Amino acid sequence: MKIQKYIGLFLISAMLPALLLLSTCKKADDPKQEHEARGVEVSVGNPVQKRMVEFVTLNGNTIYQKQEIIRGTFGGYIEKAYKNIGDHVRQGDVLFLVKTKEADAAGKDSPLHNGEPFTGAIKISARTDGVLIELDHQTGDYIADGEQLAIVVDPSSLRIALEVPFEYSKKISPRSGLVLQLPDGREFKVTGGKQVPSMDPANQTQRFILEPGAKLDLPANLNVGVKIPLQVCENAIALPNSALMTNETQSEFWVMKVINDSLAVKLIVQKGIESDSLVQIVEPKFSLSDRFVTEGAFGLPDSASIAIQGHEK
Repeated sequence: MKIQKYIGLFLISAMLPALLLLSTCKKADDPKQEHEARGVEVSVGNPVQKRMVEFVTLNGNTIYQKQEIIRGTFGGYIEKAYKNIGDHVRQGDVLFLVKTKEADAAGKDSPLHNGEPFTGAIKISARTDGVLIELDHQTGDYIADGEQLAIVVDPSSLRIALEVPFEYSKKISPRSGLVLQLPDGREFKVTGGKQVPSMDPANQTQRFILEPGAKLDLPANLNVGVKIPLQVCENAIALPNSALMTNETQSEFWVMKVINDSLAVKLIVQKGIESDSLVQIVEPKFSLSDRFVTEGAFGLPDSASIAIQGHEK
């Protein structure tokens, strides 16, 4: 019996180092335990202080306030059209040469006028400077008395017609800081102009006529956007949008404040103005030296061990 006891003790002593080594290797190779020891990898950054503006964007369209409709003054046939769509015209430029239907019917038997055959051809000219945007007839067409032949617009009379809901109408003024957004992404300042004292009965919107702050070469009836400032904060404390977390109903918002290099805690906040990349934090008041989790905060508990990766943003 003593011999068997000694043999058992000898075998246990021989196997003990191997078991310890195996246990140590298992702990070292376990990524879950290693991750828990290091903490969740996150990116960290500081708040910024800047001017922030909250906008609402409404749809508008371009119009020309000054336009001349060229009309025929008698019935006849167009012998020649001198201009094409898009041509610039000046006051007095001849646009059409029209022959009366009586002169056309008489042909070579037209009566003499000052010793010369009366041709019955009358010139129709532009009365204003502008651009020809519409041409309704060409050479050979018959026109009736008073019929529309063309439209000439004054490029300097370009305006923006904006339909504004009544609750925003008080935000439109010459000092509102309105911004015109074109479909190609360009932006220009516009000033609040005239307001039409009537409401659209269906949409309950009021029309405003805005004036571009720059000389623009735009076609009529172009759909544009107009950004109207609703509120402005000159010295807003803001964080990246990615730092702000919320619940499913968006009734509560919070951020993860970094206490030290390995711990972040949840702070309930009140947000203010939002932009494409930043969100204003109204309450509580943060210092520009405070640090917050900017990436990796999703799903963290109220208090979490963290591992800061890379450079702080």
